[in-house]
Amino acid sequence: MANRGFVQLIIILALLVVILSLLGVSLSALFENKTLQENFGFIGRAVSFAWGEWLQGPIGAVWNVLWGGIIREFIWEPALDFFTNLKGGENLFTK
Repeated sequence: MANRGFVQLIIILALLVVILSLLGVSLSALFENKTLQENFGFIGRAVSFAWGEWLQGPIGAVWNVLWGGIIREFIWEPALDFFTNLKGGENLFTK
């Protein structure tokens, strides 16, 4: 059951390659294209800079508040308790 997602991912990737091939796209030519490499490099550096300079602090602070309080206390721990009790055979719906 755990391998089902992996198998689906492999099938999706295979279908993607088939579709690109039918459209006449050569993956080797695509990855060897110097302009494409430079563009992806530029985008990668820009995203990395934006994350490090502007986004990491505020997003990290919001995440710490949400995970440290709201999500963990009101969603994660109750769900974990519920499924642990359910796995233990406790009838949770008659309480």
